[in-house]
Amino acid sequence: MTRRSLAVAVAAALCGLIAAPALGQNAPAAAGAPTKLKPKAPTDGSTVTVTVTNSRKADLVELQAAETGSVSWKKVLGALKTGKQAPAKLPQSYNCRVDLHGTFADGQSMDATDVDVCAQKTLNLTD
Repeated sequence: MTRRSLAVAVAAALCGLIAAPALGQNAPAAAGAPTKLKPKAPTDGSTVTVTVTNSRKADLVELQAAETGSVSWKKVLGALKTGKQAPAKLPQSYNCRVDLHGTFADGQSMDATDVDVCAQKTLNLTD
């Protein structure tokens, strides 16, 4: 290899090394190195159905659910008389964990946190 062709090869290699990172910075994230992202909740509206039993002395007015740690509450069940049961469709987050908030006709409320709705297909509301 002659000096001139060696110099051209070195210059081309250096330009490639210098230019590659600049192009990589402008490239979409999918084309770059993989990044570690937190799994996201399904956006297709995935739900899991559980059976809710009201074993309290007061009627249930409303049951709400939110992905554990979230403040986006969603009504999942309306009125449920004492001693009755009904199906409720709960949001199925990526880890199946939800927080629940129930309000009752006697003015009381209940909270349950970090409930695994994929493992527990029944919820029993008690005093």
